[in-house]
Amino acid sequence: MSDDQDRGQDQEQGQDQGQGHGQDRIAIVGMGIRLPGAGRDLDRYWHDIKNGVESISFFSREQLLGWGVPEEVADNPNFIPARAVLDDYDHFDHRLFGYSPQDAVLMDPQQRILLECAWGALEHAGYPPIGADGNRTAVYVGTGMNVYLLDILWPNVRAVKSAGGLGVLTSSDKDYAATRIAYKLNLQGAAFSVQTACSTSLVAIHLAVQSLLTYEADMVLAGAASSGPPTRRGHFYAPGGTFSRDGHCRTFDVAADGTADADGGAVLVLKRLEDAIRDNDTVHAVIAGTAAVNDGARKAGFTAPGVEGQATTIRTALAAGGIDPDSIGLIETHGTATPLGDPIELAALRSVFGTDRGDRPKAALGALKSIMGHLDTAAGVAAVVKTVLALKHRTIPPVGLFTAPNPALELEKSVFWVPATATEWPTIDGVRRAGVSSFGIGGTNTHIVLEEAPPATTPRRPRRPASELLLVSARTEEAATESLARVDSFLADLPPAELGDVAYTLRTGRTELPWRGFTVRMPEEDLKPLLPVRRTDPQAAERGVGYHLTGGGQLPGCGHCYHIDADFRRIIDLGYAALRPLGEDADPATKERVGRFAVAMAWTDALGRRGLRPVALTGNGPGAVAAACTAGVFDFATGIELALGRRPSDWRPAAPTARLYAPADGAPVTAAQAADPDYWASRFDEPGDGTFAPPTVDPEPATWLEIGTQVFPHLGVELPEMSSAYDRMLAAVGLLWQLGIGGPWNEEGDRGRSRVPAPGYPFAPTRHYLEIPATAKERHL
Repeated sequence: MSDDQDRGQDQEQGQDQGQGHGQDRIAIVGMGIRLPGAGRDLDRYWHDIKNGVESISFFSREQLLGWGVPEEVADNPNFIPARAVLDDYDHFDHRLFGYSPQDAVLMDPQQRILLECAWGALEHAGYPPIGADGNRTAVYVGTGMNVYLLDILWPNVRAVKSAGGLGVLTSSDKDYAATRIAYKLNLQGAAFSVQTACSTSLVAIHLAVQSLLTYEADMVLAGAASSGPPTRRGHFYAPGGTFSRDGHCRTFDVAADGTADADGGAVLVLKRLEDAIRDNDTVHAVIAGTAAVNDGARKAGFTAPGVEGQATTIRTALAAGGIDPDSIGLIETHGTATPLGDPIELAALRSVFGTDRGDRPKAALGALKSIMGHLDTAAGVAAVVKTVLALKHRTIPPVGLFTAPNPALELEKSVFWVPATATEWPTIDGVRRAGVSSFGIGGTNTHIVLEEAPPATTPRRPRRPASELLLVSARTEEAATESLARVDSFLADLPPAELGDVAYTLRTGRTELPWRGFTVRMPEEDLKPLLPVRRTDPQAAERGVGYHLTGGGQLPGCGHCYHIDADFRRIIDLGYAALRPLGEDADPATKERVGRFAVAMAWTDALGRRGLRPVALTGNGPGAVAAACTAGVFDFATGIELALGRRPSDWRPAAPTARLYAPADGAPVTAAQAADPDYWASRFDEPGDGTFAPPTVDPEPATWLEIGTQVFPHLGVELPEMSSAYDRMLAAVGLLWQLGIGGPWNEEGDRGRSRVPAPGYPFAPTRHYLEIPATAKERHL
């Protein structure tokens, strides 16, 4: 049985376990990350999670001193030089987001991480990162304390004075984390910065869910980032405190004594589940219920955790989704690995889940901190991404460094167990569900209940295997070239049935940028050489494209397109259907006129459905009449009547929508000629050898397409060998798109296509980071 069939059975069996609340479900349709060890790569992140790969780094005294850590700190025996860090913590793709290097170096690195995660998450969801006007996309994000401002920026007196007070404020303050994303990506829903300490990102997700359920937004970005400069790459150990003695985090283990800090961030894209299904989005997992509660004063101190507050949060989230606690197979815990925190968290879980669930499997405990340390404000969203990946892979991940349980947890009195290795995730009552907890210092507790994605319910329209045009664009030539190479590599292992969805996603789910590349691919075909990327030409885009319809070529030359393009086939069939009443009386010349006119119209229709609108048209013989029909002077049925040698009984010509020219001297077709059926009837039999000879006209289009029984672009680019006329037509569309000529494709042709994960933007970050001043004289006091 396939995975999809298995999942379908699982979900059908679980219909009575909360599925009736589908109208309140929220789909996770996109994820963007920047995390230690994994960087921006979700597959690498899952590899590390599944295999318990620790991402915490340890630093030498020389490294610490070089970063500006004082000697008295570096030499302190209780200072532990450990932190999970990003390899390119000091880099940022300022060109992509339109920042100058001077502005980029001032900006809080946490907000830079959020921008890249937001862009990546939207692309992962299959939506253009820069939204169109009128969108209702909201943003809920948060950051940690801006230590870069305190340690690095503020001591650089010259940089601060050059930026001015407002420049330092808007580049540094947490208040601008959400609105910066909304401004740069043109997202016009609500934009709120969220701050609840360690639970920030899970609270952001909770608030995002509420905004979708109340229809305040149609799509929401939610997440957080936390990052400290190299001056903070370590912590002080104190017995019984938050941080560990050796820099490792042993959640739930008998040797647990605290955690370590980590840098990183993540952003989710959320939609109402019914909307995601309607829009053929890829649903990675479903949020079934969320809750946020504060401890109040029900705990030992302001920074202490509280059993009652945590339990209330979890219980409320389960109730919000109508979820039976015994159907939960995994709890991704806050998991601080502290002697106080872990037992309190287990006590709260026991109070919700009890001590027995009959013959149902026990619930596994998870703890991202065990391999990555504490991501502070980003801890919750990173844990959600981890859990979504676990659901997708149907695998319970291990808790890193786990050897034996802390006796204070009293696991034997609970329904929980701690996995030391990755194991298969069984269903409970036919479904896989998980809870994710995040508890902030100060008492704001959050819990989210996740379900695996439902099986696809929208029937897929069967399609013949066809070539696809795959488009990429970027801010720079180098990034566009890299993007095209990534797509090319991605296609090498792509199942043929998914090629169309990938092409659709790359075409509709990316922001169109100046440097552009394309490739044409046929399922199961050897990869063709890649053409160089090119920069759009605003003048060419303004001048547009002209069509020269030669009326020439071999009529069987478009047979491949006839078989794979239903609309192309419909036009051809309509043309030849008009000949049937004539029977044997149809002379060869009439058949030729009808056939060539219909083929020319089928090609211009195919180009039009792919976003091309000519600004000028000319042609020979049947191509001349097809040019007039394409320009809207008369309809297809009237053109067929003319091809049959008849004068239309209901002749109602219209003004052309594009400039029409006679091919011989480039003179415009006059209004009188355009309105005269005899003029167009005579054009069928005009002499012409079918060669490409567009007129010299003013204003001149940027380029011409030669259209006979095939489409040939004349753009000074030598195309690789194409397997069919259909491929050459797609290549022509791609070449014109590179110049900036073309528009949206006909939506009907995309019906049934799905947005799927496909190669995203190849960020090209460069270093934007101030050095710590060499002397104290440079510092602000």
